[in-house]
Amino acid sequence: MRRANIKSYTLIEVLIATAITVILMVMVFGFFNLFKLVYSSGIAQQTLQDSTNIILGKIIEGKTEPGGVYRLTEGMCPNGVCYNIANISELHYWGYPDGIERWYRLDGTSTQIIYHHPITGSPLGADEVIYTAPTGSTIALRFSIPTVANYSAAVVQMDVALTQTIFGKKISGASTTVVNIRNHP
Repeated sequence: MRRANIKSYTLIEVLIATAITVILMVMVFGFFNLFKLVYSSGIAQQTLQDSTNIILGKIIEGKTEPGGVYRLTEGMCPNGVCYNIANISELHYWGYPDGIERWYRLDGTSTQIIYHHPITGSPLGADEVIYTAPTGSTIALRFSIPTVANYSAAVVQMDVALTQTIFGKKISGASTTVVNIRNHP
């Protein structure tokens, strides 16, 4: 009786094939991990950038309070000064026509923007959170008077930045605008 010649793989051949497969899989997963990092960082940066524009919009548009909406652009700055130079992270202005002081500032953790405004029944007023940063993000908020000579003293520049660390990489978005706070008669 004649035996059929059966060819099979040796242990060495199986180990080499397995090693090649593992190397290819590691390369593929490495590529996907790198793509995820780049994609996530780009999306996070765009989200932070969009959020800074939202913050500026909320500050400019104002909040509804008892008595109406007191927009920043409709406020008053006595003697053209809307904030204390020593603390440019706060913007103080006075509502028109009520003449009551309001302000925007950061909280102590730099994760929320606070709007302080009067409320009925409280002479001290109230702090209201108008924006909370995404988890793991911090806010930088700065108000200043531009040094350009043709601006009036009631023009305020607002700078907002959001920063977040993703996969060990620092991502940020920032926006700047200039607002004319009118001095009503």
